[in-house]
Amino acid sequence: MKANSLWADYIIMVDQMSTDGTREMALANPKVILLDNEDLTYSETKRSEMAINRAREIKGDKILIYLAIDEVLPANIQETEEWKMILESKPGEVFCFKWANILPGGKRFFVFEGNSWMARGFHDDNITPYNNQGLDMHTHCIPYPDKPIKETLVNDIKILHFAVYNEIWNQAKQRFYQFVDFDKNKRSCITLSRMYNRELIPDKSHPIPDEWIHTKDKNGFNLFDEVDDKEQPFFDNYVLDFINEKGIERYAHLNVWDKEFLKRLNIKDPRTFGIKLIHFYLNKTQSFYSCFFIRLIDKILKTFNF
Repeated sequence: MKANSLWADYIIMVDQMSTDGTREMALANPKVILLDNEDLTYSETKRSEMAINRAREIKGDKILIYLAIDEVLPANIQETEEWKMILESKPGEVFCFKWANILPGGKRFFVFEGNSWMARGFHDDNITPYNNQGLDMHTHCIPYPDKPIKETLVNDIKILHFAVYNEIWNQAKQRFYQFVDFDKNKRSCITLSRMYNRELIPDKSHPIPDEWIHTKDKNGFNLFDEVDDKEQPFFDNYVLDFINEKGIERYAHLNVWDKEFLKRLNIKDPRTFGIKLIHFYLNKTQSFYSCFFIRLIDKILKTFNF
């Protein structure tokens, strides 16, 4: 939050009545506008709509930048030519970014190759409606015109993404997404296991530039001083809510039941021996699941509603 205060005029934060100190931290920051989302169901659509509607109440020209709780822009953003380009853009322009995924230890990062661009910036025209594409997760986080007047791929400014920085938090987040995606989008458990798996981290990584982390001013700002690295991830609380509300048997097929997780939540493993065997297969083949033979087996398993 403090890091994003370096460049943002306003930070609009939508909070689902958290009790972990986030609200108090937000209220202590004069740039933060705190919105209460009293609906405790997971909905990226509602969260985005609330934030966008509140932003549009602020008078004047606006550039909207969407960041999740584990994302931040680099400390040197205001010194870059691309930031000047964004500030000088016209209403209706869209800006797409890539993640710089920060690895454990905070020394190196990796970028997903290929078409991994995310539309996260929009020079607001106060006209384009927010469209969730019929989904409640993994949707556009900004108003996105059917035909943007210009869509720019921002190469030099990366969104620093801390999802994999803490292994325990990373596993908890991937587990949480499986529960949410299973309930909302009815994807198969095979698909979910392949999508949300820490084995997707590529081998190639790069050293983190110092200017991403430290500012040049006399205050000596260090981005990592602001990283909350608690070992008890709040995602597990949401997962426990799913289990208590709908029953653990509903989710037995999900590939999430490692020993540490079961111990932390003090719950029993709901899987049969057969399900455990399939999860063993999924874990052992994750690094090469795109080969034809493995894809064929996955397809067969899906026919059995797995």
